[in-house]
Amino acid sequence: MRERLVEMLYHAGASKVVEAVDVASARAAFADQEYQIILLDLGLPDGNGHDLMLEFKKQREEQHVVLVTADDSIESIQKAISAGANGYVVKPYSQEKIHDVVNNYAMVHGNEMAMMQGLNRPH
Repeated sequence: MRERLVEMLYHAGASKVVEAVDVASARAAFADQEYQIILLDLGLPDGNGHDLMLEFKKQREEQHVVLVTADDSIESIQKAISAGANGYVVKPYSQEKIHDVVNNYAMVHGNEMAMMQGLNRPH
């Protein structure tokens, strides 16, 4: 599924996508460089994506984080948004939804050209 998401991100205009398979590699990638958008799965094999989002937001308050999960419950969505998530994508994701994530980022940040020059995502 991760490979399909990477494909969708490139199709949506990303010029660079960085993958992380677990909390440890996501932390390392986050420490290594800045990202325009982070798509973060709530169900990581070695930890909780929600907690990792809070950690990232504490370090970089303006970091744009979109949570990805199979849980479409209102409670889960409200918890994520209340905690500072910039979006919430329910699996399975569609190309349209991934385009929405990219377009929402561009609208919020007002610079579509910067968006198209580099989109990074640990996941």
